[in-house]
Amino acid sequence: MRKLTRLELEVNLPPSEVIMSRRPYANARAKHMGTSIRHILVDENDEVFHLRNNLFQRLWDQTPSVMLPQFVGRRVRWAEAAVQLQDRKPVRILRVVFCYLYFDRQGRLNQERVMKDSVLMMEAGLGNIAAKRTGSVIDALSRFAARRRDHEATWKPSPALARQIYDAALDAKEFKRL
Repeated sequence: MRKLTRLELEVNLPPSEVIMSRRPYANARAKHMGTSIRHILVDENDEVFHLRNNLFQRLWDQTPSVMLPQFVGRRVRWAEAAVQLQDRKPVRILRVVFCYLYFDRQGRLNQERVMKDSVLMMEAGLGNIAAKRTGSVIDALSRFAARRRDHEATWKPSPALARQIYDAALDAKEFKRL
C-alpha cells in the first residue's frame, strides 16, 4: 500500500481521486519551470473565487481604495495553494493551506486578525520542541494551541469543495476572479 500524501490526508479523499497534476512531465527539458501562489476564496454558499495576486498584495498593504464589499464584516474561507509551473502554466499542486481571511466594516482586509491566526498556527506547529516536564506536570501549551488552531484558524473542505479548489489552483475550470 502506498503512503498517502499530506494533501490526501488533509482533505480525506481516497488516493485514487486526488489528481494533483494536470499534465504529465512528458517534456523533461521544459525551459520555463517555476512556482506560483494562488489565492482562492470561498464564500458562505461555497462559491469559489480566484483572488489575483496583485489584488491580494494591495489588500495586504492596506491600500485605502482597495476593498471587497461582498465580504464586508465577514470571516472568509481562504485556500493558499502553491503550484508548480511549466511554461507558465500550472501543472502540479505542491501544497494547500486552508485558513481564514477577515474583512472589516469597509471590506478591507483585517491584517491584524490574520497575523494572530498565523502566530497561533506557528505556536501549534512548533510542537513540543522545548517541552518542559516537571514531575508529573507536562507543558501542553502546543497541544492547546493546536486545538485552538483547528477550531479558530483553519478549516477543512469537503471532498467536492476541495476538488473545486484544486481545479481553481490549476486553472482547470473558469472561476470568478476578484
